[in-house]
Amino acid sequence: MIPLSRPFLDYREEEAVLRVLRSGRIGGNGAECHFLESELRGVLEAEHVLAVSTCSHALEITMELLDLDGGEVILPSFTFPSVANSVIRAGGKPVFCEIREPDLNLDLDHAKSLMRPQTKAVVVTHYGGNPVDFSSLPGQVVEDAAHTLGSRINRSPCGTTGRFGCLSFDHAKNVTGGEGGALICHTESDAERAKIVREKGTNRDAHLKGKATFYNWIGSGSNYVLPEVAAAMVSVQIQKLDRITAERRRIAGLYDEFLQEDEREGRLKIVRSVGEVVSNHHIYAILVDPRHRQDLIADLREAGIQAASHYEPLHSAPMGQQIGPFTTLPNTDRLAASVIRLPIYPGLRDQDVHRVAAALKSGLKKNVSGIVAMSARDKSA
Repeated sequence: MIPLSRPFLDYREEEAVLRVLRSGRIGGNGAECHFLESELRGVLEAEHVLAVSTCSHALEITMELLDLDGGEVILPSFTFPSVANSVIRAGGKPVFCEIREPDLNLDLDHAKSLMRPQTKAVVVTHYGGNPVDFSSLPGQVVEDAAHTLGSRINRSPCGTTGRFGCLSFDHAKNVTGGEGGALICHTESDAERAKIVREKGTNRDAHLKGKATFYNWIGSGSNYVLPEVAAAMVSVQIQKLDRITAERRRIAGLYDEFLQEDEREGRLKIVRSVGEVVSNHHIYAILVDPRHRQDLIADLREAGIQAASHYEPLHSAPMGQQIGPFTTLPNTDRLAASVIRLPIYPGLRDQDVHRVAAALKSGLKKNVSGIVAMSARDKSA
């Protein structure tokens, strides 16, 4: 079976983990976390970077710092539930927005139309490593940059342009510690507040750095610190970031080459970036006729290839329906029902990519009339 993803690990991660275990210092927010934060500051060209337990927790810290107080936060319906959950947990209300083609990112025009006096922020999810240039959006922007370490917008690293940026290091990301995340803050005041929230609402961070004699409960917060073992793994992975990104770019180029005829003839569409941006190719995805998507995924599985759909739209999910009012997002519904993700990871051989493409082409031939019909509908719309 060719898996959908696979972490790029070797003896260096093993050595890093053993080093931490042998040190006996395995808690969170210690020397390994501080070293990781230093590494991230260099990669991201950002001054204020905090290592945290997950990207979901980075989003939760962000929403608390935004002081939502019942205000609205606009976000794409096609995203991970953690984005909406973070808004709700902080006392805000998610407002679901359309996505666009060909990158499946936030529809900026629709987002602008949803803005009201009670809008506190907009969350931009950079889907699949393909960034969206959100410079035309007014107000506060939070970058859900879970997919995009190594991606850039107009030469700026993703996650560093909005008021906050949230990164993920979970098991499926380009750079992984098994779990983990990071929060990028635009200002020192935000970073200092975030440190208190990260450390259970205490000034423990200041205490550890000798800036406070004792640490005490001074605000709201939770335990959002990253364990030292995960931090050590991520630090090693960051040393490989350029190689990981280059390999993914090469594999994406092979897919583009193998599938260009199918795209040209309307059997599929390739999800790709838009504008002056650079993708890290976290996900390689295509769009097909939704009537045949599950059949195509099954065909690939029968050929020994793992493929998958992705997010189910939040606005039509059971929890989304509870939030209300009911929102109609036809583009999101259509695109979410059309997505197939294909295997992409360092170590995927050229012959493996060819095998995936060949199996996909075989499946497409069985359903070509329906997929061409989808393309014809799109052109007439």
